[in-house]
Amino acid sequence: MLVWFRGLRVFFTIYLKQMDPVGQGSFIPKQSLAAAGRSGGMGLFFLMAIIIFVLSIVSAGGAFGYKQILNNTIAGKDESLRKAEGAFNPGTIQDLLRLDNRLTQARTLLQKHVAPSAILYFLSTITLERVQLNSFEMGLNNNGSASLSVSGSADSFSSVALQSDQFGATKLLKDVIFSGISVNETGKVGFTVNATVDPSLLLYSNSIAQQDTTNASSSGRTQ
Repeated sequence: MLVWFRGLRVFFTIYLKQMDPVGQGSFIPKQSLAAAGRSGGMGLFFLMAIIIFVLSIVSAGGAFGYKQILNNTIAGKDESLRKAEGAFNPGTIQDLLRLDNRLTQARTLLQKHVAPSAILYFLSTITLERVQLNSFEMGLNNNGSASLSVSGSADSFSSVALQSDQFGATKLLKDVIFSGISVNETGKVGFTVNATVDPSLLLYSNSIAQQDTTNASSSGRTQ
C-alpha cells in the first residue's frame, strides 16, 4: 500500500505542474518555442507518472491478493490439524505411548540377552561327523565374552587335527587350545578344548539371525 500512495503522490504532483496557474487574457499566444518544448517534456513526465501509478496499483493489488491466499491457506491447514487432533482419543494416544515404551524396553533386553544355546548350536555347525563332543562347560567373563571348555573324542588323530583346524578357522572362538590328546580304552582319541567365545556369539538376537541364515542355506541346497 505504501508503493500505491507514493505513486499517487507523484501522479498528482506532476499533474498540478501541468496546470497553468495564470489565466489567458487573449487569444494571442504568449509562450515562446522554448516554453512549448518544456510543455512537451512535462507531458512525457506526466505519461511516465501515469504508468508508474498504474504499476503501483497492480503491484499493490497483487501483494494484497497473495497475502489473502496465504492467510486462507494457513487457516485451512489449521482447521485440518484441529480435525486430525480431534480424531484421536487422548487416552488411546497415552496407551500407544506406553506400549511403544514397553516394546522398546523388550527389544533392548532381547538384544542384550545371553543365550548359551547359541554356543551349542554353533558347535554343532563346526564339529566334524567323526568327532563326538562329550562334555560342555561355560563361564561368563566381565567383558561380555565366555570361557569355554569342551571334551570330546574322535576316531583318529587326523580327525582331531582336522577338528583343531576347524575350531581355529572361526573368528568367533579365540585362544583355542587343544590338550589332553590320548587314546582311551575304546580306541578313540580323546581331547579337551579350551577357548574364549566372542561376545557377539552369546547374544540371542545374533543366534536367531544365524539360525535363520543356516536354515535358508539348507533349504536352498535341498531344492
